[in-house]
Amino acid sequence: MIGINIQPSLESARFGAQLNEENGISFDARKLRTQHNTEGYRDGIAVGKTESIQGGFDVGFELGANVGMEAGRILGLLEGVAAALKENGLYSAQTDQLLLNAIYELSTDSIFAKEYWAADGSWKYIVHGSGDHGEVVVDNVASGHPIIVKWNKIVCEELKRWGLDQKLGILDNNTQPSSPPEVEVISRQAVNW
Repeated sequence: MIGINIQPSLESARFGAQLNEENGISFDARKLRTQHNTEGYRDGIAVGKTESIQGGFDVGFELGANVGMEAGRILGLLEGVAAALKENGLYSAQTDQLLLNAIYELSTDSIFAKEYWAADGSWKYIVHGSGDHGEVVVDNVASGHPIIVKWNKIVCEELKRWGLDQKLGILDNNTQPSSPPEVEVISRQAVNW
């Protein structure tokens, strides 16, 4: 019987070692380098995601808050008009219906629908800038939202219809308090544990 020698010879082992070396780097070193590159890439992605997610959250939070404040201001005005009319015996089914429509259209589901916002959080509607050089700021995006624009016009028409003064401070969405509210500072004694 003829046997086949499957043990590598010294010469074939040297040849294999040459194949495993690339520009003087052994197989183990290449494997270690690949592992470090992969881990570095993953760490970089993780850090990048964290930073971009936080930045996106910060911008998105401010934008969402401004859009929500605009919607709340409009709803508050309509609710105020409807309540004032009822208190004064001037019930208006039209004003009540407007309020119900506004509640539906100014809901978060409607305002933040895919029709108005891209997957990355940017808006899909035209916004005109009002910054120093015409750049778009968060307030422009909120007040330029098509639903907000629509309901601002409706509220103005209702105010005119009922002869309400449109120059009241509460009706102006840019009104800032003339002075900060006074806060009473109350000190407490330290607890001695």
